[in-house]
Amino acid sequence: MSYTIKEQLANSGNYGGSRNASQIRYLVYHYTGNDGDKAANNAAYFQRNIVKASAHYFVDDTTVYLSVPDLKIAWSVGGSKYANADKTGGGTMYGVITNTNSISIEMCDTIRNGVYQASEATLANAAALGRELMEKYHIPIENVYRHFDVTGKHCPSYLVNAQKWAEFKKRLEVKIMDNTPSGAHKEGVEWAVKNGILTGNSEGDLMLSQPVTRQQMCTMLHRLWELIERT
Repeated sequence: MSYTIKEQLANSGNYGGSRNASQIRYLVYHYTGNDGDKAANNAAYFQRNIVKASAHYFVDDTTVYLSVPDLKIAWSVGGSKYANADKTGGGTMYGVITNTNSISIEMCDTIRNGVYQASEATLANAAALGRELMEKYHIPIENVYRHFDVTGKHCPSYLVNAQKWAEFKKRLEVKIMDNTPSGAHKEGVEWAVKNGILTGNSEGDLMLSQPVTRQQMCTMLHRLWELIERT
C-alpha cells in the first residue's frame, strides 16, 4: 500500500443512515470532475458544506481520505438515469446498484493541465483501495462498476472507454480468500486450522462460507480421530 489513510468525515447532512456490512454488494468508481485537486480538499469541502451528495473515499497520489464511514450510506449513485444513456451504453445497472448496496471511491485529478485525467499514482492507489474493500466485503470483480454504468453519467470520464475500463479492472483481479471467521466461530476455526483438521485448498483458501460435502466431512473427522490418537 503506497498511500496514507486519513479520516475527515463529511457533514452528516451529506449522507444517509446506517447499514450492515452484508448489504455492501457493489464497488463503484467515480472521478471528482476537477482539474487539479487533492483528496484533502474534497474531504474538507464535504465537511464544510451541505450539498446532499457524498462518497466514501477520496483518493489522490499519496493519500486516501475516508469521508463517509463504510457502514453509512453515501449519496453517490442516486439521481435519474441520463436521457442519452441508451445511446452511450451507460446506465445498464440503473436501479440495481443503489446508494444502500454500494461503496464509492472518488479519484482526484492532481495535475492542473486542462485535462481530466487521474495520474498513474492515483489510479494505482484507487485500485489498491478497491482490492482491500473487495476482500473486506467479499465483492467479486463482476460487481465493480463505474458511475457511468449506474446512471449514464460520463464518470470517470477517462474510464468510460471500454478498453480503458477493462485495463483498470485488471488491477483489481485478485483472489479473495474466505479465511475470516465470524466472532462466534473464531476460536473453533483457529483451533481446527492449528491442529490440521481444517486445511483449505491448494491456494490457502479455507472457504469458510462454503457448504461441506460428505467426503470433506469424513476427511475432517478422520483428521480429528488421528489427533485424538496422538494425544
